[in-house]
Amino acid sequence: MNDAPPQTVIVTTRNTASLTMGIIAIVVGVLALLVGWIPFIGLLAIPVAIIGLLLAGIGVILALVRGFKGITMPLLGGLICVGALILPILSTGGMSAAITEAQKKNSSDVAGQPQTQRTELAKEKATYIQDHVTLYDIEVKYMDSILDGKVPGVLFKLRNTGDRQLDMVKVTFYFKDSAGTVIFEEDFHPVLVSDYSIQNSKPLKAGYVWQMESGKFYTAKSVPREWKEGSVDVKITDIQFSKAL
Repeated sequence: MNDAPPQTVIVTTRNTASLTMGIIAIVVGVLALLVGWIPFIGLLAIPVAIIGLLLAGIGVILALVRGFKGITMPLLGGLICVGALILPILSTGGMSAAITEAQKKNSSDVAGQPQTQRTELAKEKATYIQDHVTLYDIEVKYMDSILDGKVPGVLFKLRNTGDRQLDMVKVTFYFKDSAGTVIFEEDFHPVLVSDYSIQNSKPLKAGYVWQMESGKFYTAKSVPREWKEGSVDVKITDIQFSKAL
């Protein structure tokens, strides 16, 4: 009779390194997704998604070496990171298309009118902008970006004090150097109602105020280094009235 004590055999099928890479890739991918849906700003998530995709790839390779053990998490992380790569491209492309389409529509509507009507509309817009669209709480300085560090950032508010609803407002910032010379300009469309927009862009109703979401700002990364921080001129350069229902 064999009186030898029973032996305990521990069997594990986990590939810890592969699982770790997969979990990190999932976390990175989710973080990239949270930023990626925001037009233009979401493009900053692309490098993060690429890093997550590389980590997921390493996890898959480690899993293959161990006979496919622990491959599920890296594959899931890779899929999430691929989505995080595609989302900012779609969101930015959609918003760019919306802006272009709105500008074309506005231009075509104006171009299709007789010269006298176009002149009257231009005067009506200029008068309404001067009397009823207020631009205030303007802040232009280097601001902290998670991925790019210090970048030129823009914040402002709009108030529609008139009795007309606006479907589009274009604000132009003119950046100056230390001598006060304009060296760069950039347009922003805080209000843009379009069928092609992927965002829920609302018109600026009479008496309403528009402001950027808390914690966010417009970036102007193409501003030359010669720009003197805070030195800008700002104008509302165009509006579009909502059509009567």
